[in-house]
Amino acid sequence: MSWFYLALLAPFLYAIVNLLDDNLLQYVYEGPYIATAVAGVFSALPLVSLLFLHANHISLELGGLALLAGFLTTCYLFFYFKALGLEQPSVVIALFSLVPATLPFLAHFFLHEQLSGLEILGFVIVLAASLGLAVTDIKKFKFSAALLPILTAVILVDIISIITKHVYEHAEFYPAYMFFSAGIGIGGLYFFLIMHFNRATAGLNKFKVSVRRVLPIFILAEGIYILAELTLNLAISRGPVSIVRVIEGIQPMFVLLIALALYPLAPKFFREAAGKNLAKKFMLMAVIIGGLILINIAVKA
Repeated sequence: MSWFYLALLAPFLYAIVNLLDDNLLQYVYEGPYIATAVAGVFSALPLVSLLFLHANHISLELGGLALLAGFLTTCYLFFYFKALGLEQPSVVIALFSLVPATLPFLAHFFLHEQLSGLEILGFVIVLAASLGLAVTDIKKFKFSAALLPILTAVILVDIISIITKHVYEHAEFYPAYMFFSAGIGIGGLYFFLIMHFNRATAGLNKFKVSVRRVLPIFILAEGIYILAELTLNLAISRGPVSIVRVIEGIQPMFVLLIALALYPLAPKFFREAAGKNLAKKFMLMAVIIGGLILINIAVKA
C-alpha cells in the first residue's frame, strides 16, 4: 500500500481509538496513570511476532534510538490521557495539529534549517486556530485546562517524529519497529512501577474489576491502537514525515464525523456530538488544515 493511503488510514484508526479511549477513561480507567500503563504494555504485543519472524540485526545506536522513541511515546500517551480527561476528544486531537506546525521550528533550532515566510505564516495560522479551539472564555481570556498537557505532548511527538524518521532511514523497518515496541512496553512497565511506589493500587484494582465488563471493547481499542501505530510508522518509513503529519491533521474531523454518525445509536458514549459550537469546531479545524498545507508547500519548495 502507498505511504499516502497509509497516512490517510492512520488518522481514521486513531479517531476510532480516541473515541474508545474517551469512554474507557470515563468508565474503566482510574486516571491517566493506569490508562498509560495498560496501553504501554499492550502496545508491546507486536514483539510476539519475533517468535515466528526473523528480525535482521541493526546497530546498537539505532536500536537504542528506537527504544527511546518507544519510551517517549508512552510518556506522550500519559499527557494525551491527562488532556482527554479534561477536554473533548476532537479538541484534544485538533490541538495536536501543532505537531507538524512546530516540526520546521525544531529543524531550524537543532538542524539549522532556514525557515521561510510561508512556514512562519502557516505556523501562525495553525497556532491561532488551535488557541481558538482551546479558549473556553474569550472575555476572560481563559484557556482549557488541557492546553498545558497537550503542549507537553506536542513537544514529545515532535521529538519522536524526528527520531523515528532518522531510524527508519538507516535501518530495516521490522527490526527497528520491534525496538520501538519494546520501548513502549518498557514505558508501560515504568508507569506501573510509579503506581506501585505511590501505592496507587486502588486504580489498578478498579481496572481489574471494570475491564471484565467491557473486555471486548478494551481488546478492540488496544488492537486498533496497535494497528494505527503500525500504519503510522509504516507511512513515516515510506514517505516524508512532514507530509504524513499534515495528513494526520484530518484526525479531529474523523472524530467529529464518527461521533455525529453514531450519536443517535448510543448518545451516552459519544459526548463529542452533544457538545456546543460544532460549526465553530469544523471551521477552526478547516483553518488548521489550511495552515498545515501552507507549511507543507513551504517544506517541499
